[in-house]
Amino acid sequence: MSRTAKSRAPKIPRPKLRPARTRSELLRRYRRPAGIACLLLAAAAALNLLASGQLGQRSVVVAVGDLPAGAVLTSGDVQLQQIPADANDRQLITNAQDLIGQRLAIAVPAGTALRDFLLVGPQLLTGSPQGTVAVPIRLSDAATVALIHPGQLVDIVLTTGDGFENEIRSETIAKSVAVLWVPAAESSEFGMLGAGASPGEGIIVVAAASTLSDDLAGAITRGKVSAVLVN
Repeated sequence: MSRTAKSRAPKIPRPKLRPARTRSELLRRYRRPAGIACLLLAAAAALNLLASGQLGQRSVVVAVGDLPAGAVLTSGDVQLQQIPADANDRQLITNAQDLIGQRLAIAVPAGTALRDFLLVGPQLLTGSPQGTVAVPIRLSDAATVALIHPGQLVDIVLTTGDGFENEIRSETIAKSVAVLWVPAAESSEFGMLGAGASPGEGIIVVAAASTLSDDLAGAITRGKVSAVLVN
């Protein structure tokens, strides 16, 4: 016998699986695979329920592409699409023609379902307390506008005096007012603030009590106006 034949390991026959003779033996043998299969079926049923869910398909207006804040909507910017949506959601816009010529208050990504509160106009104050108005404010340091976003709360601070004849004094003229709108960096207009303004002018729009509107709107004529971010 050759050396190769001697070193070759003997083949061990694999045991044959004896057929199950009773139902209990069959269940014991296949209970783990059966349990896994049941779990998978339950997960599939749950996912199917969530997918079909409580939301029906609605035809609503969505943004075709990424749109910056301050963009004036055209027919090429919006289109009707069927999406899962709550039938009771009255803020969804279902007529594209209603949006043509209107201006976005904030930037929206492609595919966003458009709603009234995303537009510049009276709807910016939706949910605000009675007597709240939208006030445009010009900040002295226009560069700080880039740090501010809609929805943030800010204190508006007025600094007066020159440090020589008049003492320098700082006064908070509005506390925790919500920012409604800021200009887009690439936009050359401010929407409801009128054409001809540029982002470098540092104008923002805040929601404030009507009793503060005169002080806020004219603050820039009295001194340096700053916005301080607060929680």
